[in-house]
Amino acid sequence: MEVTVKEIVSFYESIGIKYRITGEEDVSVHSFCPLNALKSGSVTWARHLHKIPIEKMNEVHRKESLILVAEYGEELAGAEFPVIYAENAQRAFFLMTERFFGFLNPENRERKIERTAVVDTKQIGKNVYIGHHTYIASDVSIGDNVTIMHNVTIEGGTISIGDHTIIESGTTIGAQGFSYFKGLDEREICAPHYGGVRIGNHVKIGANNTIIRGCLADTVIEDDVKTADLVCISHNDLIKQGAQITCGVMIAGSTTVGEHSWIAPGAVLNNGVNIGENSYVGIGSVVLKKVREGHKVFGVPAINID
Repeated sequence: MEVTVKEIVSFYESIGIKYRITGEEDVSVHSFCPLNALKSGSVTWARHLHKIPIEKMNEVHRKESLILVAEYGEELAGAEFPVIYAENAQRAFFLMTERFFGFLNPENRERKIERTAVVDTKQIGKNVYIGHHTYIASDVSIGDNVTIMHNVTIEGGTISIGDHTIIESGTTIGAQGFSYFKGLDEREICAPHYGGVRIGNHVKIGANNTIIRGCLADTVIEDDVKTADLVCISHNDLIKQGAQITCGVMIAGSTTVGEHSWIAPGAVLNNGVNIGENSYVGIGSVVLKKVREGHKVFGVPAINID
């Protein structure tokens, strides 16, 4: 598909993105590329112009064409190719690629239930995709525009999944947690898990996550939460709106992760810890106590680094 600078900025106008242009508006491209793998006939983007390989980009443009989307307010000298300066260049770039090249995105798949999926629930919204070899129990409710990929298991207690949520392959939701007490015969008995799991709207659950159902109440993942791959969320955890949890994070039970907080790869959050909103937990940290709102912690054990 061919798209011109003029068409791109017309799209930005239609969605209210502030921009300005240098260079010719009739230059067209038919693909996209990252800045570190430039190719002719493509559009790319950059957040920081001081890292721009300007001579190489001019060379690529001379072969066919190149368009750059850059941060509004920046200024790039010596560019022979068109530059579109747009507010929040990353957002502007990917909204544009979805508009003009969205047919290449495998996430934009046909809405259907694959024939190898086993789906016992009748509570399924509109425009839902359920992948191969996925099992969904009868007490699960699924909202509209939900994508559940392959080899996912969702069962155990009452589980609800909100609208526009994506669950990647290999994830288990609703399993019983690890909580034991000694019985009358002194043998270890797993505490009953009577609760369920509540997942909000616009949530992204990465591949091979484990989300444990609650013990006496539900495990809750609020709207706009994003998890990367290999994350474990335990019983009775509360993950608040907009929190981002990256690869390999382990969250013990009854923990609260505050709104819009960031948990870096490999971090471990101890049982019952409260992570304040807009806080940051550094890579590989072991958090043993409360993190106050807006603070940054790092280390083993994690300490404040503000």
